[in-house]
Amino acid sequence: MNTQGRRYIFIDFENLLQVKFKKLEKVATRIFVFVNAQEESVPLQLARQMQPFGKNLRWIVVSNSSNSKLNYHIAFIMGKLHQKLDMGVEFAVVSHDMDFDPLISFINQTGRSCLRVKRKKDEGSIYQPEPGGQEDFSGVEDNSLRPFSNSGDIDVLVEDEIIARTAEETVKRLIRSGNRPQEVETLKNYILLHSQELSLHGNVDRIIQQMKDTKDIDIHKGEIIYNF
Repeated sequence: MNTQGRRYIFIDFENLLQVKFKKLEKVATRIFVFVNAQEESVPLQLARQMQPFGKNLRWIVVSNSSNSKLNYHIAFIMGKLHQKLDMGVEFAVVSHDMDFDPLISFINQTGRSCLRVKRKKDEGSIYQPEPGGQEDFSGVEDNSLRPFSNSGDIDVLVEDEIIARTAEETVKRLIRSGNRPQEVETLKNYILLHSQELSLHGNVDRIIQQMKDTKDIDIHKGEIIYNF
């Protein structure tokens, strides 16, 4: 079971090119990359590193915006997510811009952990251009490079977060209680008993799938194999 706290990282494309993505991946639950619509490609090495992160990496494509104005969009998306997400999710902004600090302070005062992370200023671009080493944004169909742009996407994201959190809480509850439902249907009933609001949305199957994805359980012929 992953015991790391849930953390959302917000970063613009320019800063992304100057940090090691694998470092971000180790400390992030989700990563939001803000990019100008004029950008047409991403270094191939970076694209390959991002792909395993799947839908947990989302691009917010901003039209006709300078790098400085991307900050407004970062602040807006952070605000929308802050309204809807559980307070247990930490926010982190990768930026040298101190203009974020009043917003970060306000979010902290409401009870959510929020911080600004600075990269080393002497770092140049880690992902240097090379012949044939660029991946066209428009040609990438993987979910890891799909744009994230509207309130519907935010609602889906919040639902995904609820599923992930409920799966994590279910595993913790099973560990504390010592219960180990042996069959899939029995586990479904156990989840519904402790998370009854989820039954309205038919999300129990998704919670079990999340537990499989995080390697907490395996399923063989309808029976549960626990890995904790």
